[in-house]
Amino acid sequence: MPMTPSITPGASATRATPTPSIAHQDAYWESPGMVATSEALTSGESWALATTQSTGRLGFFRDGLLDIFPVNYFVMAEHLYFRTSADGTIATSYLDHAAFQIDDVDQAARTGWTILFNGPATRVEDPSLLTTLWGKTIDAPWASGQRDLFFDLAPSLVRGRRTGTTH
Repeated sequence: MPMTPSITPGASATRATPTPSIAHQDAYWESPGMVATSEALTSGESWALATTQSTGRLGFFRDGLLDIFPVNYFVMAEHLYFRTSADGTIATSYLDHAAFQIDDVDQAARTGWTILFNGPATRVEDPSLLTTLWGKTIDAPWASGQRDLFFDLAPSLVRGRRTGTTH
């Protein structure tokens, strides 16, 4: 037997607060808030910040799904370079429309930045460039096994944001 709420005679029923319209919600979510700041980074600022980190996330589509892998990288001449295995998921995927995200967050201070690079990631095959890349001191790849294939992500689009607080 279903139960229904009873109302005492003479008392009025309380109503739930109506849900804000989607337009109102979008305006709320797009605003920086009372204590938050957000500013776009220039391409130059984004590249400079990218050199301060060594781990990012490579995003690409594979079998109709979006895959995102953490990879160690380094920056040289406004290109991102990373290593992977020749027969692994990254090397055997379609990377003409890849994305690479790098960020830094200070949880305590509630500040940080994020950068998104979009463009093709291609195998490095030029022998002189490979000699230069192998001569770089870089962090070892995260994944185990032999990671002797370099990829070059040459972004066609660079976007970045810095966030912080007003106090």
